[in-house]
Amino acid sequence: MPMSKSQADGPKGARRIEISSPEEEELRDAPEGCPFTPEAAPATPEAAATEEEEQATEEEMAKLQDVLTELEQKCAFAEDQHLRVVAELQNYKRRVQQEREQLVKFALEGVVTELIPVLDNFERAMDVKVDSPGAECLMAGVRMIYAQLQTVLAGHGVARIEALGQDFDPHLHDAVEKEPSAALPPNVIVAERAKGYQLNGRVIRPAKVRVTVAAET
Repeated sequence: MPMSKSQADGPKGARRIEISSPEEEELRDAPEGCPFTPEAAPATPEAAATEEEEQATEEEMAKLQDVLTELEQKCAFAEDQHLRVVAELQNYKRRVQQEREQLVKFALEGVVTELIPVLDNFERAMDVKVDSPGAECLMAGVRMIYAQLQTVLAGHGVARIEALGQDFDPHLHDAVEKEPSAALPPNVIVAERAKGYQLNGRVIRPAKVRVTVAAET
């Protein structure tokens, strides 16, 4: 029968007896050189579940990273397409604006083309010599109408092409006659057979002219 602590202590001066637990007794009785090593606790179901959750989380993160990479690529492609569409839209607007300006600028081209022969007839009429007061009065009216017509056309961008005394320019002049000359260099305009006209810088009709050529020796 185990002794109580008070009995173990005994009276003063008596030998002290230590009481050990069965586990301590087993440890003390173990052979020398063979230390006691507690067995590792087996893995619990909770720990195994945690490892599976961590692995599943890593796999899910990898999938999410792949999805993120794919979305970034799609966003980059969409942004590139957006920039292209914006650039094309701006080019389209600019082209439409230019076409509109050209349309307004040259809207009268057909009218001017039809009026040029009328101007030619006015000039031929004004070249006629008159010798009576009545005819002179009529000619004054013709000159006034011609001047008004020229003013109206000039207000809409119609201008005459300079020709007489100029160097021949195939973009502005049409050489219908040639004149050999030793006094002047070749391709100088010495006569104008029909006036040329431009509409806002565009040639409607080139001036029909006579130009010099080198004289034969």
